[in-house]
Amino acid sequence: MHLKGVLFSLQDLNISRPQDPERFVLEDALAELLDNLPHHGIQAINLDAFQAATSEMLQAILSLHHLSAKECLLIAATDRILSMADGMELASIGYINPTFPRQSLRQPEILIEGFDEVDFYFLEQVYKRKHNIPWTVIETKRCILREMTLDDLDALYGLYHGEGITRYLEPMYEDREKEEAYTRAYIQNMYRFYGYGIWIAMEKSTGNIIGRAGVHNQNVHGEAILELGYIVGKPYQRQGYATELCQGILEFARQETGFSEINCLIEKGNEISIHLAEKLGFSWFEEVENQGKTLQRYKKSLQF
Repeated sequence: MHLKGVLFSLQDLNISRPQDPERFVLEDALAELLDNLPHHGIQAINLDAFQAATSEMLQAILSLHHLSAKECLLIAATDRILSMADGMELASIGYINPTFPRQSLRQPEILIEGFDEVDFYFLEQVYKRKHNIPWTVIETKRCILREMTLDDLDALYGLYHGEGITRYLEPMYEDREKEEAYTRAYIQNMYRFYGYGIWIAMEKSTGNIIGRAGVHNQNVHGEAILELGYIVGKPYQRQGYATELCQGILEFARQETGFSEINCLIEKGNEISIHLAEKLGFSWFEEVENQGKTLQRYKKSLQF
């Protein structure tokens, strides 16, 4: 399933005011976005051209363009336009247009105040979130890191059963139903709210799941900190995968999380992880107690 069409009302997106000499004005970034959509194979459909006013009319417009609601995304600044998508599996973005005050804009996946940061890839991410399609977050030379799905659990159970894997890590639930419930909640609450988390690591050349890695939130001394975490399955260890994955994650954390530093919390005796942390430029900071374990806290600045 892929994004194939973007629907909008140009009049909805008009930012001209009564006192402006031009009666029709679009944000420059929005005009550029709409111009670029065809280069990505996306149909840009102005609903004004069809005087669309009802869900039935919207469905007819989709049929005319050989599209389904599941293949499209709607950009709307008014409840009137959004109401046409009621009951449809249509991804949507709400645009807070100051020329259309008092709009509730309750339905969209996301609300935006402008289009400076909105490009095709932003639209694609909103579309994927609507349809529970996992995001590909990081790409390295040999791997990709993407969001986890329930379909990954079989492979993860296999990796976690590898010799020594859970010596310093919490094991997965033996009860499959509990693990599935935990995974659903994690996808919904971590990925959707924060935009980051622990991701699935896949080998590009084979498509095999080799582990998982990413960042998550911790609380130390009452302070919210960002922690780097990873696991690489036994068959893929000692091949530089952990270093490669963590380097990609550090760059992501620097650009995307808003944190000024990142931490590794490593159980005493885990010399391999300590060595990797030092290799990645982390420095020992303190020893902390967490959930009955003595952990070595290593820190690294994310500022250039």
